[in-house]
Amino acid sequence: MSLTRRNFVKLSGVAAGTAALGGLLSGCGQVTSVGDGAKEGKGSAKPDNHVVLGYWGGTCEAPIYIGIEKGYFKEAGLEPEALLITSDVTALMANDELDCFELTPDKFKPMEQGLELAIIDSLHKGCIQGAASPESGIKTVEDLEGKKVAAAMGSIPQIQIASQMVLAGKDPSKVEWLTYPSAQMEAAMNAGEVDAFAQYDPWADIAVSNGATKFFSDTFDEGLKDYLCCFVGMSTKTLNARPEIGPMLSEGFAKAAEFLANNPEEAADIIVKGGYVPVNTDAGFTRDIMLEEIKAYTWSSGDRKLIDDSFHEIWMQINRAGAMEDAPTDPEELNRYIDETLYNKMVKYQGK
Repeated sequence: MSLTRRNFVKLSGVAAGTAALGGLLSGCGQVTSVGDGAKEGKGSAKPDNHVVLGYWGGTCEAPIYIGIEKGYFKEAGLEPEALLITSDVTALMANDELDCFELTPDKFKPMEQGLELAIIDSLHKGCIQGAASPESGIKTVEDLEGKKVAAAMGSIPQIQIASQMVLAGKDPSKVEWLTYPSAQMEAAMNAGEVDAFAQYDPWADIAVSNGATKFFSDTFDEGLKDYLCCFVGMSTKTLNARPEIGPMLSEGFAKAAEFLANNPEEAADIIVKGGYVPVNTDAGFTRDIMLEEIKAYTWSSGDRKLIDDSFHEIWMQINRAGAMEDAPTDPEELNRYIDETLYNKMVKYQGK
């Protein structure tokens, strides 16, 4: 069973990449220069090894925070500057204000259409989840037909749920999809306006801490848990102008991933102290929730096979959801389009 674009979702816009807390709650300015490796540099000439690492303020961007705070990017030969992203990354990259950030699959369609952004390395698995009201009876994606589900229209959380339903022989067009701001999804569920919602962390984890049921997760769902949900993204403008920066970034990310996997408690403390992720806010996000997310994710760097496998599977998810409007219908041609045409356009691997 597959869906047509018409009977599922019209992708009229681009869903937000990382639906994190930072831009919503932190009240920070555009530029945040923090840590051992961060560099102020506003209004002054930038050295060739200067790199701007953007973030929204979620746990899943932890390698950026750790790479700066532990000096890993500096050890790789870079002068990093942290930027809290509060505007469109397309304009930031075009204006040379942003070089690198966490790339979620929500950017795949814009990249297919020409967005000057490249996947240069792997980042992690596990940061997309779904929460359901206990009264709804929803335990898995197979229970969603006839239910009301909040998700950003055309977002990867919605696409992954639709793909999982198709694989289970269910029809995602029988779901009533509704749109709410991320911070209002749990309240809508508690008010009975929706039965469930799906989004990037931390929103589902916050709801689960308040008694909701986690019915969908990139950490445990078959067909999702073995693939990346996020990559290291780099402006192709920067990569073409300064190709030496790419391997340096990958080196820093590799050290950060290893530290996160081996030292989750210390990593959580570093992130909180650095002010990257707001905790104990009115949204209910705590250090304990962030720590559990750090432990639950699989931090990965330098795994080209995982990038290749994940890249293919994510496009297949998009296709199952009916959102690859111009994709070849022949299976072999579809595989070639994904693995050759799109891959060569979108992946510029910089790891070792």
